[in-house]
Amino acid sequence: MIKAYEWMLARRYLKSRRDERFISLIGWSSAAGVAIGVAALIVVMSVMYGFDTELKNKILGFSSHIDIQGPDDTLADWQSWLKIVEGIDGVAKAAPYMTTQVLANHGRHSTGAILKGVDVSREHNIASHVIAGRFISDKSASPYEVVLGKDLARKLNVHINDSVRLISPVGGISPAGMAPRMRAFRVVGIFDSGFYEYDIGLIITPLLAIQRLNRTGNRVSGIELHLDDRNQASTIAAIVRMKLPADAWVTDWMHRHKSFFQALRMERLVMAIILSLIVIVALFNMVSSLVMVVMERRKEIAILKTVGATHASVMRIFLMMGTLLCGLGTLLGASFGLLLAWKLDALLNWFEQVTGITILSGDVYFIEHVPSEIDPVSVMWIVSISLLMGVLATFYPAWRAANVPPAEALRYE
Repeated sequence: MIKAYEWMLARRYLKSRRDERFISLIGWSSAAGVAIGVAALIVVMSVMYGFDTELKNKILGFSSHIDIQGPDDTLADWQSWLKIVEGIDGVAKAAPYMTTQVLANHGRHSTGAILKGVDVSREHNIASHVIAGRFISDKSASPYEVVLGKDLARKLNVHINDSVRLISPVGGISPAGMAPRMRAFRVVGIFDSGFYEYDIGLIITPLLAIQRLNRTGNRVSGIELHLDDRNQASTIAAIVRMKLPADAWVTDWMHRHKSFFQALRMERLVMAIILSLIVIVALFNMVSSLVMVVMERRKEIAILKTVGATHASVMRIFLMMGTLLCGLGTLLGASFGLLLAWKLDALLNWFEQVTGITILSGDVYFIEHVPSEIDPVSVMWIVSISLLMGVLATFYPAWRAANVPPAEALRYE
């Protein structure tokens, strides 16, 4: 049990006397180093966690959690498969789709893109990202209408109600031989997914339009599943494989993007290890400062032991000193790190406006801002490990203090 005089002496020894200011400076600077390390760890871990969450949201916003395809390029008996998967627990939505590569042309501008045909009545998520015009409709007089990404619209220089020509490589037979099929589509809307790869290369059209363009009849490319909990994708994918015929090809988003998200997790781990060195260096400084305090306080320690202070009591005094330094540094670092992580996006936006420097470019980093999302579990681990390392680091100075021999320390006094 900690006694009142132990607490009083621990606080007193942290204060500098005139001839001990340098030693005290080292001790408090080590606490500042712990604070900087903890703050840096929290901010970096929040940014890495934010990147992971943001990229998952962006990638899966326009992509399925589970994708089902047949043995061929197209799937004919998709209606029966759709009924089967819709009855599986955890499946929030199932919808047929069809995709093909096209060359999009408007005036003098041309670029490659992915044309995706969707069931309009089932794609409310895509409709929520439309920022200009409207979403495609299955009740229009003509099914040949599209919505496209904002970056693709800017690249093609198209606006609402403009006509864009789509050229499909699926050839048709003409007197001159095989020739690509082309069709003019009316632009009815522009979407902003927040993910550059979709905004620059995706065109959405009704399923009927792409079936007519490629003359595939009622066939589709596959079926997309959206789940109540995307983290259950692997489990539900295994159930889907059991219920569908053996020739069904079922993949989930964890499998499709496995290497990408594994790289993010590895980068997060490496950054945590590297930044932990700041805390470790600060703790070594704390150990050295406490050892110097022990050397300077040898006479006082000896007097304490001669008047009845026990070995454990002296150890507790110096353990409290180290704990106070580490605890204060961790508390200040955690507070500043949480505040900075909370306002990081706003601070970087202000910095970009003032300096005109773009920190993240969407065509390079997939997203156009620095996401920061505080992960309570990571913060708890950082604070707990920092405090634990700080307490362990003070054991050696405390042991040295407790083993000061009173007779030797007071021999020449």
